[in-house]
Amino acid sequence: MSARGAHCLPVHTQTQICIIDDDQAVADSLRALLETFGFNVQLYRSGNEFLSDKRHNLAGCLVIDQHMPGLSGLDIIDSLQKERAQIPVILISERLDASTRERASRLDVRELLDKPFAASRLIEAVRTTLAGVG
Repeated sequence: MSARGAHCLPVHTQTQICIIDDDQAVADSLRALLETFGFNVQLYRSGNEFLSDKRHNLAGCLVIDQHMPGLSGLDIIDSLQKERAQIPVILISERLDASTRERASRLDVRELLDKPFAASRLIEAVRTTLAGVG
């Protein structure tokens, strides 16, 4: 991922961005990128780890990998909706097939990003998502 083209200052820098990804290298890379742009980031290795954190409903935005052992990204979103938590989500995956895209749309996922994606695309997605929180 390259940060070229993503040069504007972030909005809502105190808002917690939670990354849920079982791939530690990807999660660390995403955190480093977002922190470079001034975002406050928390990492989780699984959906269960995130959901068991009693502060999870304080997140301003989630960046979730779809394909993980245990709960998938969409399963996490479904659980949050059952709790009536309204946290905007950016879903990332190497394999976003038609049925995943359809389910994501029904679950009101804000952004879908196919891996690999440009760093600037993630920064733009986070900013757009946070700008829509109100």
